Amino acid sequence: MTVMEEKTDGCPRTARGIAELLRSDVVRERRGAQCRRIDAAGITVVDILCCEDRPSFVGPGVQEEHCVVLTRSGGYLRQVAGEEFFVDATGGYLTRPGDEHRVAHPVGPGDRSTDIRIDAQLYADRFDRAPGRSRLLAVTGTADLRHRALLAAARRGAETFELAERIHGLLDELAVTAGHWTPDTPARRSTLRVHRRLVRDTCAVLAGGVPALLLPLEDLARRVGVSPHHLSRVFHAVTGTTLTRYRNELRVRGVLQDLEEGADGLRTLAAAYGFADQAHLTRTCRAHTGHVPSAVRRLLADRA
Repeated sequence: MTVMEEKTDGCPRTARGIAELLRSDVVRERRGAQCRRIDAAGITVVDILCCEDRPSFVGPGVQEEHCVVLTRSGGYLRQVAGEEFFVDATGGYLTRPGDEHRVAHPVGPGDRSTDIRIDAQLYADRFDRAPGRSRLLAVTGTADLRHRALLAAARRGAETFELAERIHGLLDELAVTAGHWTPDTPARRSTLRVHRRLVRDTCAVLAGGVPALLLPLEDLARRVGVSPHHLSRVFHAVTGTTLTRYRNELRVRGVLQDLEEGADGLRTLAAAYGFADQAHLTRTCRAHTGHVPSAVRRLLADRA
């Protein structure tokens, strides 16, 4: 399930509202405000506005989760597991459960960050393969744009399947850039055959119709015996398209088939194929066919 929350005591959208929020002693004591949250494929993404303004280190605190933290604006000092670094909009950092951490704000309050909270297995697979590397992450411009596009997709109400695939793509890019992980390359024919077989099996599952097309990414991956991030990455590498787009193509083809067979209620069709509403179906159909469903129905009608 995807959750987009606006906390009643969270961060106002306007600059004036944020300024008033930052002056609030109550919020400062809370040392931050969770403004939005996304839950997709067992990963939680939290948008944080930090309202702490003390220039000296505050803490210590103890980390409870595996996190990839990306900064979008402002800057601050962090101590994580004995390592100290300055974080600004070009970077982020990694944390593990049990890490002792402190924060200081020598340039003032108002920095905005995103916490990506993942499970131990995914963290180990992406960020624990290079022991001794710094917890500080350098974030490229392409990764930053991918990060911001993820949040924008969530604000637009994107489906859980799409958000999950976007998150895994972002984590892959961050891990590769930081030197923590190198993706498997199908240099050997045997590896390429395995990857093509995985894509074939995935397509076979999705060809099962509506029930399969409505599977979350993690359930689809479970059906073909791999992890969600591996499935997403291999599918794109082999086919040149994302799993989200391929799945949407199949859903639109199903809608076209139903319209050709005389189906009428677009709202009913939208619900049947897992679209959020009729408007979501309309946008997706236009993106994939160039026509809205009502126009498609006219095109496919047996009579003028």
